[in-house]
Amino acid sequence: MQILNGVKQLNSPLTASVVTIGNFDGVHLGHQQLIENVGREAQYFGVPSVVYTFHPHPVKVLHPERATERLFDLRDQQEQFEKRGIDMVIIEEFTKDFAKVTPQEFLDNYILKNLHPKTLVVGHDFTFGADRAGNIPFLEKYCADKGIRLIIIPPFQLNSQVVSSTKIREALKEGNVEKANELLGRTYYLRGHVEKGFQRGRTIGVPTANVHPDIEFVPRKGVYFTYTKIGGHMHPSITNIGINPTFHEDKKSPIKIESHIFDFDAQLYGVEVEVFLMRFERDEKKFNGIDELKTQIMNDMQAARRYFDEHKKDS
Repeated sequence: MQILNGVKQLNSPLTASVVTIGNFDGVHLGHQQLIENVGREAQYFGVPSVVYTFHPHPVKVLHPERATERLFDLRDQQEQFEKRGIDMVIIEEFTKDFAKVTPQEFLDNYILKNLHPKTLVVGHDFTFGADRAGNIPFLEKYCADKGIRLIIIPPFQLNSQVVSSTKIREALKEGNVEKANELLGRTYYLRGHVEKGFQRGRTIGVPTANVHPDIEFVPRKGVYFTYTKIGGHMHPSITNIGINPTFHEDKKSPIKIESHIFDFDAQLYGVEVEVFLMRFERDEKKFNGIDELKTQIMNDMQAARRYFDEHKKDS
């Protein structure tokens, strides 16, 4: 899969393609359905499949006071596209100047001129161009005039609920990991390198991997039953996401992700791991000393082992 930082990086215009345009935050079930349509069309015409997306998220530039927090890092988005057979991803830098481009200019100068799409695939609520003046009726007329096939994907519903990135964020903020994973069509995870921490866990017999993720969005703070992926293998683990209030009074302390990996005793400093959230167990709380904390951790670990015994998963 080819990744370009804007259409300006194209060596020469594509002679033909199938294109989808959007933000694709989370690459959830709705996005996956759209991408599948792109793949089918591209295969039918024998042309490249192209995802045209933006970074940063337009809301961050136009309305920073209500900036959207991405569910995953950009690398995850690209991995999901590649996994689903996309040939080219164009990541256009979204700036205030770019936001002034009219719908007509965008389609003429960015899409048609460079990509020559045989088919455009978009979501039912797709808007684009300055002041979001470009909408589905505008696109329908444009494509009809240019002889471009237009596929509009209806809202994807799961259990009578429309799947959206907003609903996934809400579920994760509530600690409803199961619902978030259903809407995603995959398991939510946090990825980062393991760094050296205070090693408090090791002193009480519960060593943890301190994972430093590159994330914007933080799910509900607390204890989770998780799988930690190391070198392609999934290991049962228990993870705390939060600030460790027993040791940190300041509620503005940086978020830490600490995973105790069951039956694992290898050195992980500097290793990149992925922590997959399976179940939210309890909120983070402040304990009256290390003994009380240790008792709770032991109870949490027993509950986690019971969970994994009931939910066997191949590593």
